[in-house]
Amino acid sequence: MLQLDERKAAALYPVLLNYVSAERREAAGRYRKPIDAYRSLTGEILARLAVRQQLRIPNDELVFVKNAYGKPMLSPPAADCHFNVSHAGSWVVCAFGDSPVGVDVERIKPIDISIAERFFAPEEYAALTSLPEQEQLRFFYQLWTLKESYIKAVGKGLSIPLDSFSFTIAADGKVSVDVKGADVPEVYVQQLFADDFHPMAVCAFNETMPVFRELSMEELEGMLPLLDQVLLLP
Repeated sequence: MLQLDERKAAALYPVLLNYVSAERREAAGRYRKPIDAYRSLTGEILARLAVRQQLRIPNDELVFVKNAYGKPMLSPPAADCHFNVSHAGSWVVCAFGDSPVGVDVERIKPIDISIAERFFAPEEYAALTSLPEQEQLRFFYQLWTLKESYIKAVGKGLSIPLDSFSFTIAADGKVSVDVKGADVPEVYVQQLFADDFHPMAVCAFNETMPVFRELSMEELEGMLPLLDQVLLLP
């Protein structure tokens, strides 16, 4: 996870462009706001660094595509190499593991809480509306990141009915999930805050959850040579 400094990100942006495909460079240039391009490109660089070190494949041979539901993945897929990226506000996060994984970070901002009835399971909506009004916004985004991380881990987008799974957040912050249906793999989730205004959640189908490491812009720049190096297999 990394907190972008917009001034430093602008200076590093032309360098990062050298490490992605021509198609990706073109896509980055279509963003209307520069900060959106910085976030998106930084997320891909984090994914490339993680995959590069795991698979020992030269960076220029790494090909990222999207599945039918829009989830980024390697081409060809690697059975033990999965990643997911999210960004919001000044934060960019990347989750990586040996089983499908999903991650989501959101910035807490005013929203019409009533939309939760449409997007949340009945038990989630009941838990939300039972809270004092001043606590509802934060809880809304906690639930939202959890549900997004699950959808992204499954990799089937909004084709998954949003009321077919639900999360419970206990008073001590412990999270549990209930997924309806047969033959559902065990789900492991973790929630934390990047800062007071950015809840985030990661979901995986392996109990070995990602360990979060926060990088600075300087550390990210210092890691870029790894994308140029020939990494020898152990």
